[in-house]
Amino acid sequence: MKTGYKIAIILFIGLVLIAAALSLGTRTILPWDIPRILLGGPGHVDYTILVKLRLPRVLLSLVIGASLAVSGTVFQSVLKNPLADPYIIGVSGGAALGATAAIVLNAGPFTVAVAAFIGSIAAITAVYMLSSRLRLGSTALILAGIALGFILSAAVLLIYALARTEQIHRAMLWLMGDLSGARYDMLDGLGLVSLLLVLAVMGFHKHLDVISMGERFSKNLGVTEGNIRSLFWLASLLAALAVSLAGVIGFVGLITPHLMRNIFGPRHLRLVPAAAFGGAIFLLVSDALGRLLAPPYEIPVGIVTGFLGGVFFLIHMMLREKPE
Repeated sequence: MKTGYKIAIILFIGLVLIAAALSLGTRTILPWDIPRILLGGPGHVDYTILVKLRLPRVLLSLVIGASLAVSGTVFQSVLKNPLADPYIIGVSGGAALGATAAIVLNAGPFTVAVAAFIGSIAAITAVYMLSSRLRLGSTALILAGIALGFILSAAVLLIYALARTEQIHRAMLWLMGDLSGARYDMLDGLGLVSLLLVLAVMGFHKHLDVISMGERFSKNLGVTEGNIRSLFWLASLLAALAVSLAGVIGFVGLITPHLMRNIFGPRHLRLVPAAAFGGAIFLLVSDALGRLLAPPYEIPVGIVTGFLGGVFFLIHMMLREKPE
């Protein structure tokens, strides 16, 4: 099938799923009624549900899903590991420690997000420094991230042991990944910064193609350590921004690049925007499932992506296993 047809089909599916996410919930709003409700202006309960609750949540899921997917795409190329994930370098552990500490101190949502972002950047910097004596794409970086992740998880559990029950509950909800607190003011800065970071990654699409072909080949074609470091930090910042606002949402950066690579091929000029779109829709669908599976309760989106990601991981491993 030609690429143009693939793009048209995926865009159509994406628009249908966005309309479904806006329509479904404890109160169903028919998709063809959405334009009439929006044009009708405030004053109706359906308008409040759409504009105040569902639309910011849908937009936040699209931005965060795209950010995590592009981050995973870069890490899989730079680390030369098809199972690399944005959280493999300690982003989630650092964010969890920062957010948990802020929650225990009774900080507000904005302070919690800032603390999570600072924790993410601190963890990424520590991993980078630990592996600085070796090549950035080597196994040392992955092992350093895993080791630091265990240490940070232990620190979070220590805080739980010393905190009150209601604080632990709030921190646990954050760690599960949650989009229920989506607001428009969260999207202003996040959307713009994420877009700029994704565009910066797109500027390195040829470098990513070359890096994927192997270390010697990339060096011979002029890919420098500086290029790899730039890609590393771009991907890290995308993941840190996403985690700081929505909590730990795993597997989006693992699943989406593989699916889009199978559809559009390995060239990053197509793969990066395709992964961004696929990650956005994947997180949107996961969040919608979390709202619909057990009404009137909501299942945090991180739990849904965890289940789907675990199944994908097992299937991927079985398909890669070669018969003797």
